[in-house]
Amino acid sequence: MTGLLFQDFVGWFDKRMNDRKVLLIVDNCPTHPKVVEGLRNVELFFLPPNTTSKIQPCDVGIIRAFKAHYRRRFYSSILQGLEVEVPNPEKINILNAINFANMAWNFDVKTIASCFWHCKIRSEENNVPEPEVGELDEGIQGLNDVISNLHYRNVMDVEHLLNYPNENNAVMKSPTDEEIIQSVMNSNDDENDHEPNDSSVVPNVSSKEAFQAIVTLSNYLLQHEQNIPEVVYALQKVKDRIHYGLGGKKKQSTIDAYF
Repeated sequence: MTGLLFQDFVGWFDKRMNDRKVLLIVDNCPTHPKVVEGLRNVELFFLPPNTTSKIQPCDVGIIRAFKAHYRRRFYSSILQGLEVEVPNPEKINILNAINFANMAWNFDVKTIASCFWHCKIRSEENNVPEPEVGELDEGIQGLNDVISNLHYRNVMDVEHLLNYPNENNAVMKSPTDEEIIQSVMNSNDDENDHEPNDSSVVPNVSSKEAFQAIVTLSNYLLQHEQNIPEVVYALQKVKDRIHYGLGGKKKQSTIDAYF
């Protein structure tokens, strides 16, 4: 986040809230300007200092749970890479990171509800009992187990890993025009000096290999008595999508294609 991005977002949000009165609660991040000119429908309310860990659900536990699930999947991918002898299993691309984040965010909704309950943010009409505090630590034990299986030397404590000091204090500043120009020039020089990295290219997979992978996965689930109907249906759906998707792209060859 930068100050310019924040002002652009608030201005866009103000236009969306036409003929409405909105109180936008904002924390005291340095990139959140105290004053944004030209607001008609939105009023900014900045939280008191040193209250982040008390009244903000994300900082109470949602971010911590997300990071735990994300990093458990990241370290699990390293273990899987070591098992199949993949070179540099610690290296991931942006697509892998997006998939990890997507799966990590879909953790149990009870964790999010617990954080809102802990901050006393809840509907008075809903008399659902408060979730147990232990649900906030969901995924922590799984992360600890995965890291232990990697047998790292001088391994970092899980709590320190999830609450790394420098990670929370990082603030993005808007680059100057000179810095932008210099970064573009440097990137062009790097493209000219280095050959493209083949590791960032998705490997070509044939339709036969894709079908065989689905069959192998189905047999694996049957072998371990994990033939869950939802999983079987999902696999069949993927198989159909591959089959009909490839079939729809097939085109009748003409005689001139062979000359």
